[in-house]
Amino acid sequence: MPAPAAPGLQSISDLTTTSRITTGDIPPPLVGATMSIVDDKLYLFGGRFVQTRLMTNALYILHLDEFRWEDISNIVNVMPTELPVGDPGAEDENEMSPPPTERYFHSANAYKNMIVIFGGMGPAPATGDDQQDLVVFSDVHVLDLELLQWRQVRIPSSTHAPKPRYAHLSSISGSKLAVIGGQDIANKYIEEINVLDLDSWQWVASMPFDKHCGSYRSIAVSGSGQGTAIPQIGSEVEQGSSGPMSPATEGFPTSYLRNTSSSLHYTPSLRKSSSGLGMVKKSGPTSRLSGTAGSFVGSSPPENRSSIYRLSNLMGSVPVQQEEHPIYLYSNFNFTEVKRELQVLNPPQFQIQDHSHSMSGTVLPPGLRFPTGAIAGQYLLLSGTYLTPALQTFSIWSLNLSSLIWTRIDTGSVFNSGSWNRGLLLENSNAYLVFGNRNRSLADDYQNRQTNFEHVSIVDLEAFGIYQHPPTTMTQTAQELGLGLLNDQAMADFEILTIDGQRIPVNSTILATRWPYFGAILREQEELEATTTLNGGSGGCDANLFGKKTLTLPEPYTVVVAFLQYLYTDHLVTAQQHQSQVLSQLLLLADMYGLDRLRDLATHALHQMLNMSTAAMVYETAALSQQTGLQIRSLKVMIAAKKMLQQQQLKLQQQVQSHNISSEHTWRAHDQHDDQSVGPYGYMSQQQNIHGIFQPNPPPPPLSPGSSGPITPDFHINGQQGTALPHPMVRNRSSLLGSIQPQHWNTEPLTPPPVSPPPANTSAAAPVVKQSFFSFPGSKNRAAQQAAPVASSSGASVRSNGTGTTAASTGSNNGASRKVPAFTSMVLAPMHSDAVSIRSSKSTGSDVDRRKNDVMQRLMDGNSFPNPMGGGGYGGF
Repeated sequence: MPAPAAPGLQSISDLTTTSRITTGDIPPPLVGATMSIVDDKLYLFGGRFVQTRLMTNALYILHLDEFRWEDISNIVNVMPTELPVGDPGAEDENEMSPPPTERYFHSANAYKNMIVIFGGMGPAPATGDDQQDLVVFSDVHVLDLELLQWRQVRIPSSTHAPKPRYAHLSSISGSKLAVIGGQDIANKYIEEINVLDLDSWQWVASMPFDKHCGSYRSIAVSGSGQGTAIPQIGSEVEQGSSGPMSPATEGFPTSYLRNTSSSLHYTPSLRKSSSGLGMVKKSGPTSRLSGTAGSFVGSSPPENRSSIYRLSNLMGSVPVQQEEHPIYLYSNFNFTEVKRELQVLNPPQFQIQDHSHSMSGTVLPPGLRFPTGAIAGQYLLLSGTYLTPALQTFSIWSLNLSSLIWTRIDTGSVFNSGSWNRGLLLENSNAYLVFGNRNRSLADDYQNRQTNFEHVSIVDLEAFGIYQHPPTTMTQTAQELGLGLLNDQAMADFEILTIDGQRIPVNSTILATRWPYFGAILREQEELEATTTLNGGSGGCDANLFGKKTLTLPEPYTVVVAFLQYLYTDHLVTAQQHQSQVLSQLLLLADMYGLDRLRDLATHALHQMLNMSTAAMVYETAALSQQTGLQIRSLKVMIAAKKMLQQQQLKLQQQVQSHNISSEHTWRAHDQHDDQSVGPYGYMSQQQNIHGIFQPNPPPPPLSPGSSGPITPDFHINGQQGTALPHPMVRNRSSLLGSIQPQHWNTEPLTPPPVSPPPANTSAAAPVVKQSFFSFPGSKNRAAQQAAPVASSSGASVRSNGTGTTAASTGSNNGASRKVPAFTSMVLAPMHSDAVSIRSSKSTGSDVDRRKNDVMQRLMDGNSFPNPMGGGGYGGF
């Protein structure tokens, strides 16, 4: 039985998602209701009750700071008793109106400080009959979020007005509301797109659209971030790889991109320009803001630096304009064999371009029912119900709009149980909210098409690198002017002292405006100075202290300069600011002084430079500054780096093992060839005969693994127990060095005994030890090996001649020498007589000695035994 899992053990994916229980006036399960998020509130309107199957026009608010539901239907859905006092000729949209009739599968879109309701299906007006019919609508209603009341909107008739529909799609681009597809009362798809101007309240355009789009299988989303640069779709995909385009869409329009002449993306791109992170015109020059602070001196006209008040005016927020972003239309259908389509509607004419064939990915999204989506940064989010006979879950995916690559968002195990039904993007927190009930069955609730609101799961998208980029707040001119003022000492009236003793002149007005902490201590100092002046004394304070006007920051000079550059520009624009160590310190300073803008900028920059080399530093910085999403993502990078290293080590080990196995097979093949080449009285028989000559007594049996003695080095080689005389090509192959001619091939690659110099006193005869001529690892005559250095009595010495052979010098008078193979000296055990005595022993001694001397002479001649390897042997021998 496997051991139980450790308590509290979870994967890193589980850290990205948390679940909460909602409280308050929790709505009942509804079908076809709409949910819209504005600031920190979620508005739920309409729908059909599951139990009674009745429509409703109830309005709920979910306070996202505490996840508390509030039913405000009794406050908002009240018939106006009197018109508000004002000009009789006032616009109709200023008038209060009754609430919309009950409906479901309508659309709701947030624009400015209101929610626009269009279409849907609901009960027909009462006709007196018991049976009430259903109708579809084409009316427009507006909920004023500031006054929490319904406003009257009267739209003039137009040829561009849409047909009544329900289950349609809608999205806002700039000030235009696009209504796409849907179904009529006969459940036939409406192949049409209609555009409503939300400022003039007129239907301004309509066009055919030969696609079947509806809320059951499609989404239509557009970027709502103000000042956020959305990349040109498919900018990383080859231009020719996109699908067919309509004739009117030649040349993808870029009118929705930010005009770089009036504004600049807040940070230079740290990736290639096609990523869309730092979008500039292809034909335009590179921005000067990518240089260091010193390069900005003199870049602005002198009149721009004449006063700090001009900078104060420029440092105000850029007037917010409703930017026209493209609308992304994604559909999936035929859930058994999923087909995916992606079209892009480009304002202002809403021309259509098809990118269905450009999408790719290791894994593509499955068929999702009743999908929802959003645009977050440069990603399109897609979520919905995924149902198969084996799996019922809620799935979330992301599409990189630059590369058009799909990636699944792994949220752990939170959606593997329960009924999760609807997802929405919480833009300000980079979180994705998924509503449902973790105690119900998803399959059962899908049969009723119901959405539950008892629980909400919060997915941290930043942990996956998906988040809204900080918007641009200053123009390029203002940023250059700010950096120029920082380098202009004539405008300084204050000093910042760094931890390494360097002083930086600054302007206290700018710092007090951009840095609340500095403004607070500056005001305290001014109040203390005023009090001291009124009292006519120092008041216990050092008057010289106030004359210095110096603030000490316990940070290095590089960090302080980068921090001041941010205060002067409200952006991170210099190369110095984008150093990894400086960015980490800036993030800590932002957390310390509560600078939300700097925190967002530094966090985004750290996301862009996150890799295996910076992951540890980013993780520590994110943990100290409580940036959970960045912390989890850096932890993922470290874990991925560790896995990659382990895989590389395993691959290397496998390559080494494969090489060893192939080498072993090569040795085996040579061994088989050797055994076959020497005949029935071949190599092994010759070795055993020689061994028997020089060792009269039979060798002891080999040691077994269970014995107390040492195991021979050849034990278990090739899966078999070693013998008294193992095959020479198996033992100690590393001792075969050099290049030897075939006729000198040694049949026994043995471990050489240590070579010792000749003894000084040759008259003292050492005791002769009877031993085998050949010694090898695991030799049975170990006593003879240990006594070998002492056994040399003839004064014979061995020296190398540099030719692969050695000269054996004897103590004879004639000084004759004989060249023998180098390996012979390596394997030759010291003997009790020299070469001369061996030759002279032919005429005397026993028969055994004569046989021994004969074999020895044949070995020294080098041509007595056939070469078992044939040719040059292994390694050129």
